[in-house]
Amino acid sequence: MFLNHAQKMLLVAAASLLLMQGCATSAEKSLGMRQSLMQGRPDLALTTVEQNGETSDVMTNMNRGLLRRMNRDYAGSNEVLEAAKKEIEALYGVSVTEQAGAVIANDEAISFKGDRYEQVLVHAYMALNYISLGQIDAARVEMLQADVKMMEWGETPEEDPFARYLTGIVFEALGEADDARVAYSKAVDVYKKTKSRHGLNIPSQLKSDLLFSLSKTGMNDELQRYKKEFGMNGYKAPATKGMGELIVLMHNGLAPQRDQTGIQIFSPELAGNIRIAIPTYPNPPAYVNQIRLQVSGQQKVLEPVENIDGLARAALEGDIAGISARALARAVVKKKMEKEAGDRGGGLMQLAMLVVNTASEIADTRCWNTLPQEIQLGRVYLPEGTHQVKMDVIGQTGAVVDTYEMPVVIKANRKTIISEHWVAPRPLITAPAESENATTTAANDTH
Repeated sequence: MFLNHAQKMLLVAAASLLLMQGCATSAEKSLGMRQSLMQGRPDLALTTVEQNGETSDVMTNMNRGLLRRMNRDYAGSNEVLEAAKKEIEALYGVSVTEQAGAVIANDEAISFKGDRYEQVLVHAYMALNYISLGQIDAARVEMLQADVKMMEWGETPEEDPFARYLTGIVFEALGEADDARVAYSKAVDVYKKTKSRHGLNIPSQLKSDLLFSLSKTGMNDELQRYKKEFGMNGYKAPATKGMGELIVLMHNGLAPQRDQTGIQIFSPELAGNIRIAIPTYPNPPAYVNQIRLQVSGQQKVLEPVENIDGLARAALEGDIAGISARALARAVVKKKMEKEAGDRGGGLMQLAMLVVNTASEIADTRCWNTLPQEIQLGRVYLPEGTHQVKMDVIGQTGAVVDTYEMPVVIKANRKTIISEHWVAPRPLITAPAESENATTTAANDTH
C-alpha cells in the first residue's frame, strides 16, 4: 500500500466531503431559492428550503426564519431563528477537528455561525416578529440579548447601528423614555463609528428622534448640544398630543451572494505560485429601489437605516487574510499529497489525488443570503382612526415598479409598526392580516 493509514484517512475524508457537496458551492446550491425571491415568490423560496426538514444548520435556519417571516409566519420564523441562535452559541470555540478538516478539504468543513452582523440581525428579526405578533415585551427582551451579543466582542464592541435604533423604538413604544433616549444616543454614535464599513450617515429621522427624546425627558443641555451638532438649531418638538405614530420598515432588495474566484498566490514552501479559491462579492452593489410612503396627505421617501450590502463586504474584507492563509496552507498540503501519491503509487494515483483535491477546493460562499440589501425606515404622526397607506417602490428610472396599499388603524398615544419585505414585484397587498401591522400597547409620551 502506497499510503500510510493517516494519509488514507485524509483521502477518504476529502473524497467523502466531495461526494456530500457534489462539487458545488453553497452559492450554487441556493441559486433556485434566490431566483424564486427575485421573481417575487417567497412562498416558492420557502418550499425549496423547507424540503431539507428539521436541521441544526445555522445558515439553513437563518434562511428558513427569514422566509417564514416573508410569508407572514412570524411564530414559525422565531421558532427556527431561536434554533439558529442556540446553535451559534454552541459553536463558539471551533473544534480542532473542524480546523483540521478545513486544512485538507475546504473552509466549508468549519461549521457556519454567521458573521457578527448576521448574528445580531437574528435578534433584530426575532424582535420584529414579536412586534408583528403584538408581543412588544418579548421584543424588548430580544433587543437586550442583542446588546449582550454586541458587547461580548472585546473591549471595542462591534455594534450594529440599526440594532441600536430598533432598541430605541422598542423602548419608546413601551413608554420607557429614558432608555429610548440612551438607545437613540448610542445609535447616533454607532452610525458615526461604522460609516467606513456600513456606508451610512446618521439618518435624519434618527436625529429628529433623538432631539424629540431629549426634549421629552428634559435633557436641555444635551438637546442644545445635539441641535448644534446636527445643524438643527431651529428644531421644535412636534405637537403629538392625541396623535398616534406610524412607523414603516421596508426590508428592501436582496443581500449580495458570496461567489468564488481563483487567484494565484506565492508559496514560499513550494517556491512558486499556486492557485487558490477565495470567496468574493460581485461589484458594484445593485441599485436599491426607493420607497415612497403616502398617507393622509403626508408623503415621504423612506430612509436607509441598515446597509447590509456594505456590512457583508466589510466583513469579508476583514476575514480575507485568514481565509487566504488557510487556502494557501491547504493547497500546499494537497500538492505534497499528490506528489507522495505519485512517488508511491504511480501516475494514476497521483492523478486520482489531483482530481479529488481540485474538485474539493471550493471557496466558502455561505452567508445569510435571504437578507435584504438594506433596511429603510419612515415615521409619521397621524390622528386616531383608520388610514389608507400607500407605498410606491420607485425604480432606477424614477418609475413606480410596485405598489403596496393597506388600511392601517392608528390609536392615540400608540405606535403602529408596519414591516414589509420587497425583492421583486408580487401580487398587490390590499388586506393584510391584523398581526402584520402591530400597534404597541404602551402609551407614548406626547406633547
